[in-house]
Amino acid sequence: MDYLEFFDLKENPFRLTPDPFYFYPSGSHNEALSSFNYIVEQKEGFFMCTGEPGTGKTTLLNTFLNTDRWKDRAGIALVLTPRLSPEEFLLTVLEDLNVKVKNTNKNEIIRAFRDFLIENSMFGRRIIIIVDEAQNLPDETLEELRLLSNLETEKEKLLQIVLIGQPELRSRLFSENLKQLNQRITVRTTLMPLTINEASDYINYRLVKAGKGNVVFEDRAKRFIHKLSKGIPRLINLICSRAMMAAYLDMSRQVKKRHVEYAIRHISDVAMPVVKRRKVLKASLLAALLITAFAIAIIMNYDLHITPVADSTHRADRQDAVVKEPPKVDAVNTDKLPGPGIDITARQKTLIVVADTANLRTEPSINAETVTPASKGKVFEITDEFTEIGGRKWYKVKTSEGKEGWIADKAVRLEQGTVPELRAKP
Repeated sequence: MDYLEFFDLKENPFRLTPDPFYFYPSGSHNEALSSFNYIVEQKEGFFMCTGEPGTGKTTLLNTFLNTDRWKDRAGIALVLTPRLSPEEFLLTVLEDLNVKVKNTNKNEIIRAFRDFLIENSMFGRRIIIIVDEAQNLPDETLEELRLLSNLETEKEKLLQIVLIGQPELRSRLFSENLKQLNQRITVRTTLMPLTINEASDYINYRLVKAGKGNVVFEDRAKRFIHKLSKGIPRLINLICSRAMMAAYLDMSRQVKKRHVEYAIRHISDVAMPVVKRRKVLKASLLAALLITAFAIAIIMNYDLHITPVADSTHRADRQDAVVKEPPKVDAVNTDKLPGPGIDITARQKTLIVVADTANLRTEPSINAETVTPASKGKVFEITDEFTEIGGRKWYKVKTSEGKEGWIADKAVRLEQGTVPELRAKP
């Protein structure tokens, strides 16, 4: 009996592909889809949707594209490779919309595009440019999009532009050179991780869509999955899929917490829960300190008892002598020891900020509050490291002002050596 037959399912409910059939309308996802439809219906200018990797941006996009509502009422240019110059971007858009241009002169391209927009507007058709992974667009291309949004009549916009990307896109739009574009964005939404109740409902929802079958996830298993995944749908799918396989090997139609624990040991980028790992590290550190103290005591006691005696006079003196106490060993200040999760070798490593804009945050999470901005070229010493379940790495650093914060690996480059004493302020 194979896997699907055992659980009486029609298909794998936790595939990682962004299938609109499995779109789950959580609070933030439903709001984003409604906003998407609203800006097209009302002919608003710009719409921006951001979210962490794995939160369902591409699934949301596919859900919009697969609805019957706009199939005959809109022309859509979908840009999936945004690292394009302004000219390349324009040509890609026109090709997607089947707009023929006689030459690649920019003025001719804009004129042909404007005529195309006016013609479609007369027939009530919307024209939409959708850019996925928009955080990768060069500044010049983003500015070109702003200029395209100027194509309008006295009554309405001729073009709707949708930017979908990671949270870095929001940060970029606050820069001085993109301020005008930022002001044009009329609707903004953010896809949030699922709450613990939404995650439980999400698991049941996908099982029902796949045929329901006879598989049941225990409540303890669901809570553990949410804790491990932090509510990121892609990670929930990955863990659930492996946990169901573990239950299948166990010939159990009930997925238990132990099956989830088995699953995460076989997912390369998923380590033990942070809390559990830190407890282990604390216990290991305490044990090492006790062993060290015990070894010192033995060595010192041994030295006291092997002092050579030259003659009988010394032997007699030795009998009357009062053995001095061994020298005191200062108590180990555990505050000075590397904290849980720190690789001691990281004390010797530094990093340099390579992103144009970056922030130090209170916690190793893109949703955490900002401690202070860190501009390009700033150098920091690493004091701690943390790796998310999804693989993103964070470094804890300390500024010259004594502030501590976490910064994501994609914003920095690691260097060897120590930070110069006269470090520039972030």
